[in-house]
Amino acid sequence: MMGILDIFTGRGQEEEQDASCAQLTLNEPGGDHFFTAMELTRRGLLNEALAEFRRAASENPDNSDIRYNLGVIYHNLGRFAEAVREYKRAISINGDFADAYNNLGLAHASLGENIESISAFIQATRVKPDFVEALNNLATVYYNWGSYQEAIKASQKALQIDPDYVPAFHTLALVYIDLKNKKAAIQEYEKIKRLDPVAAEDTLNMIHRAFS
Repeated sequence: MMGILDIFTGRGQEEEQDASCAQLTLNEPGGDHFFTAMELTRRGLLNEALAEFRRAASENPDNSDIRYNLGVIYHNLGRFAEAVREYKRAISINGDFADAYNNLGLAHASLGENIESISAFIQATRVKPDFVEALNNLATVYYNWGSYQEAIKASQKALQIDPDYVPAFHTLALVYIDLKNKKAAIQEYEKIKRLDPVAAEDTLNMIHRAFS
């Protein structure tokens, strides 16, 4: 049983996306290609968006938003090694780019590079201590790696920040299932049920399969 990792699109959450675009204007090098690529991305035309982001990067190679979004396109196309390269380039330009660290961790995880993935998620939470998605991604990698106590710690830390963060409860349920602790797994299910009854059904089904 594998845990589920969270990936951002674009710069991050939707409210952050506009701020990202505002950092690059049409008058700047690569700006026209960048905004065209963003529109193509919204329309789901990823290969066309990739070509435009690459043109933007060739004209403005030291813009962290261009590099990050280029990484996201590679990531969504399943080209994880290239995504890693672009996330690292974004981070080299902007060392406080929490979303880039988070997505770097996701790309490393997709390549089976657990140590590098954990390192990236930890750095994301250092830059942005309340980054619950990165904390749960960290917990998920620990869980998938069999480091259950570390997974519990990371999930609980996410819940200290956001007590209603359903994915962290789900990760805890997975951990307790693997640890054969049915009572604890059901307790996590009950918490999910209170917040998201639809998501709770998936958790309950996993518990039933594990302990049937």
